[in-house]
Amino acid sequence: HLDTVGGDKPITAIEENGLIKSDGKSILGADDKAGVVILLYMIENEIPGTYYFFIGEESGMAGSKGILRIKRDWFNKFKRCISFDRRGYGSIISRQMGRKCCSDDFVNSLSEQFKINGMNYKNDPGGIYTDSAAFIGIIPECTNLSVGYFNEHSTNEHQNITYLEELCETCLKIEWENLPTIGLIFNKYTDDNHI
Repeated sequence: HLDTVGGDKPITAIEENGLIKSDGKSILGADDKAGVVILLYMIENEIPGTYYFFIGEESGMAGSKGILRIKRDWFNKFKRCISFDRRGYGSIISRQMGRKCCSDDFVNSLSEQFKINGMNYKNDPGGIYTDSAAFIGIIPECTNLSVGYFNEHSTNEHQNITYLEELCETCLKIEWENLPTIGLIFNKYTDDNHI
């Protein structure tokens, strides 16, 4: 997503030991500038996919929810929705907003793809939300991946730039189109998702 909690306040960025942070007077906005960097890098390297850069994620997913009001049916053709907007390292989010968002087969396959390419990513059922959550029940496999930022939404936010660079390179090697699509069945009566 293109918006940040810090808004358009000027940022004085400081790099120390592979970390980028602000001078403590503003919010860095690695949430989600890091995700934007990854997508732009994938586009530049011609990785096939449909890429969306949403606005208003920090104010309740306004962009992703807004596009669904206009062209919901158009998204039915997609098998996977992957956001790059999770704090920390190595998370493949399998639950967002308390709801299952992707199958175990999908998580395990993606985890194996990362492992083959030298990065450790594993199942994390502790997701809160990001734009991919808006597509649960529409796109069969939705997730959010860690990008190496910490202390988001605060003046202590920092980004591990070394990790981000490694992730950018690894994303070029993942066989995204070969990931399984098991899908979720949405139960409108219980608001639960089941495999």
